[in-house]
Amino acid sequence: MYPSSKTGTSDEQLHAASSNLRQRRKHISKACDECRRRRAKCDGRRPSCMRCLSHTIDCNYRAEEDGRRPASKAYVELLRSRIDILERTLRSQGIDVDASVTKIVSSTSCGQPGHDRRAGTSSSNFEELCASFEGALSLDTSLNYDDDGELRYYGPASGRLEFPSCDDTSEDSPDAEKSQHHWTTAQPRLQYLNVAQDETKISEELKSHLLDLFFAWQNPWCQVVNETLFRESEATQGRYSSPLLLICMMAMGSRFSDDPDLRTDPEDPNTAGVLFLEKAEVLLYYDLKWPSLTTIQSLSILSIMKIATGSDAGGWLYQGMATRLALDMGFNYDATSLIRSNLITAAEVDLRKQIYWALYSDDKLSAIYTGRICTMLDSQAVLTLPSSSPMEDSSLQISTKASMSLLTKLNRTLATACQILESIQHALYAPKRLSNDSQKISFFNSCILELKTWFYNLPSEMRIDRPDGLNVVPQVYILHMVHYTSFILLIKPFLAEWHRQQSRQGSDKLDDAFIKKASTICLESANRICVVAKKYRQKFGSFRRSPASATHCLLSATLVLIQAQSSDGGRGPPGTSRLHSIKLCFQALDELSIAWNFARRTRWNLLRLYQQRMKSADIQNTLEASDETTVSSFGLEKSDGVPFDVSTSAMDMSWVDALLGGNGNVQDTTMGLPDIGMLLEESIWTDFDMDCARESLPSDYNIFD
Repeated sequence: MYPSSKTGTSDEQLHAASSNLRQRRKHISKACDECRRRRAKCDGRRPSCMRCLSHTIDCNYRAEEDGRRPASKAYVELLRSRIDILERTLRSQGIDVDASVTKIVSSTSCGQPGHDRRAGTSSSNFEELCASFEGALSLDTSLNYDDDGELRYYGPASGRLEFPSCDDTSEDSPDAEKSQHHWTTAQPRLQYLNVAQDETKISEELKSHLLDLFFAWQNPWCQVVNETLFRESEATQGRYSSPLLLICMMAMGSRFSDDPDLRTDPEDPNTAGVLFLEKAEVLLYYDLKWPSLTTIQSLSILSIMKIATGSDAGGWLYQGMATRLALDMGFNYDATSLIRSNLITAAEVDLRKQIYWALYSDDKLSAIYTGRICTMLDSQAVLTLPSSSPMEDSSLQISTKASMSLLTKLNRTLATACQILESIQHALYAPKRLSNDSQKISFFNSCILELKTWFYNLPSEMRIDRPDGLNVVPQVYILHMVHYTSFILLIKPFLAEWHRQQSRQGSDKLDDAFIKKASTICLESANRICVVAKKYRQKFGSFRRSPASATHCLLSATLVLIQAQSSDGGRGPPGTSRLHSIKLCFQALDELSIAWNFARRTRWNLLRLYQQRMKSADIQNTLEASDETTVSSFGLEKSDGVPFDVSTSAMDMSWVDALLGGNGNVQDTTMGLPDIGMLLEESIWTDFDMDCARESLPSDYNIFD
């Protein structure tokens, strides 16, 4: 007899109770603290869940939000498949997986699943490294032959670590002259600073305007400057500001300003900030005599400024100088242990970490922009990723309208994305790249999983598909564009290799099913870049003040779309928005070209390439349509079996010809010539708006599975 019969409960009541139970146990995204502690099911009701309410317990929910969605079944299956492959690989090498796991778990004192990827060593090795590092990064005169008062790093290979400390110097020692020599070098430096400050006097209103632009649009993407520390030092003439750094920041801010007075040629936006740039390069000559932390910051900004004005070589040079100085000062090591020795403050430790990861990310983005290998390697540093610090509670209002905690998360998330980019560059683009196809395919699968995991672990503030308006920082959108560009960079070498193999005989070829999957991912990634670009324009108006990295993302997407457009003769699948996406990319590049000179050149070359590819596709369609048999053999029939009509395949290239000016020269919209929006049909943007409304960013990459 069921218990319900003793209580007189009817079958209907049992059915209702079971239905309520099923409803109560549906999946929720967040449980209360008490249910978490008890490991009990929670219905997620607010302000109190049913379990806490029935036990008369205070029901509290954590203030912070995880922001992650439940993992999809496809994603879980992909993880399981990957684990199975790794276990079989270990067993093939004679390793007992179960015994090894048991040994590791039993030897682990805590239940935490390992430490940060950046540690890269065991805890004992890490402690030994910190111990040696503590003696290497110092102001000890026996180590540091520069008398500029800056911390320098010297490793064991230098042999300097064996020198005794030189706190007391004898009269016949070279260090006996240190005090006098230090004063003789400090005096001209002080004189230089006074002269520099006199030469760089600018109205407070203009300085405030340009600094606000810099901190709002450039610095969140490449966070080499801490706004709080800089503004406090600027007011008190502290160590975190300098005349050179101020001029560099104003030069960069000028690129985002529409004030013609900031240009050497009022009609040419590409000359904005050039006067500041020239002054900065003069000050840099003297600043390099006594390189400091602000010198590294200034060089990083100068590298971006040189690229913005069309000097790629100068930008590459300044970026390399910043990187070398960062390694010279030991930015690639964690200096936390030096705080107690009074050699460095906690604020500077956080700033060093922030600068290093900004330089690291900029190095990867510059490497894919130039197609060169990256120079700041993941293995060069033993440094944790940027994290929140007490300094974020500062009462100083920052101009980005975003908390410092949000900016720290952006710096951290971009750095992790660039770690994946580094592995792709070294495995597939470096001179000594992977050569074995099986190794490449294994690397491909692991990278796909790593990229998907990166997206799945995104903090809520780093997502752009949330309706609650948390994403106030425009650089978050560019972060997603970089993420999708990583897929394209991962796939391009495989598609190129497959095309080369078609002309060669032999059975050692990439599988057609694999290539089809890779092509689908590549095209889908290009479409996602366009969707993010459209969302960016809807929220911020245009790409006028976007970071420079958006240029390479749009270039990568456009090349994929042009290739797909020319491959199918411009027709595309039914209901395609490919042509709309291509025009959106040209529109965004046109807006980027106001601040970034290379965006204008990129757009010009893409227009020429698109014109050439589409004309070739039209000629090919004409030849194929002249013979129905040929048309059928190439699979160019419509779904109803009717051969494709040549009259409908002819691409309307009038808008491209108009932008090229009829003579191969792209019209410059920044010089008062026709706006690209006038040359692109308005209906195109209406159709694209509808496409974007139907197509949103995925919670997971089902297409990639």
